[in-house]
Amino acid sequence: MSSTIEIDEEVEALGPRARKKRETRMKILQAALDLFSEKGFEGASVRDIAARAGVIHGLIKYHFNNKDELWKAAVDFLFERQDREMAPPAGYHDLPQKEQAKNWIRRYVHYCARHPEHARIMVQESIRDSDRLRWAVKRHIGPLHERARQIGEQRVEAGVYPDIPPHAVIYIISAAAQSPFMLSAEVALAEGIDVTDSSEIDAYADALIAFLFDHRAR
Repeated sequence: MSSTIEIDEEVEALGPRARKKRETRMKILQAALDLFSEKGFEGASVRDIAARAGVIHGLIKYHFNNKDELWKAAVDFLFERQDREMAPPAGYHDLPQKEQAKNWIRRYVHYCARHPEHARIMVQESIRDSDRLRWAVKRHIGPLHERARQIGEQRVEAGVYPDIPPHAVIYIISAAAQSPFMLSAEVALAEGIDVTDSSEIDAYADALIAFLFDHRAR
């Protein structure tokens, strides 16, 4: 499932020329994410990315200079979008810890369904160590995990999460939320399920929440 480009209020406020430049840049970044996640850094050519974005090849160099800078800009775009889309809704911090956890997981499942390229591009890079992976960990993943550890400690104290290593909590939940959407073709063939269907996404979020929390109450 390819992600769509959402034109935010900041883009709408720009003049026509600046808006066109911004929209073109966003199309290139999304095309880069899609192809880097499908083929890896080495397999995705700049020309293929330009074709996917519907722009001429020279615009890639104009906006990003080279392929390595394009990859970094695409990953910046990816994590900035995650921060924006995963921002807590009104009243979230007034909820009990367990309800906060459930709310976050539901929103994260929907995020993973909208953007399967997020998990896929990280898998592509994590197959082997690389300077790109080290850059992404230092710039984005490490700080995210540090915040997750702090929240996890609070939820362990509240009895929401079991007292297990923080990294285990992070990877158990993230892998569970990501996997059916990252492996959508396998799920369709093995189970006959279209994981892009909104009802299936809701049902999966319900199932994950029940598996992690609700069954322990019985």
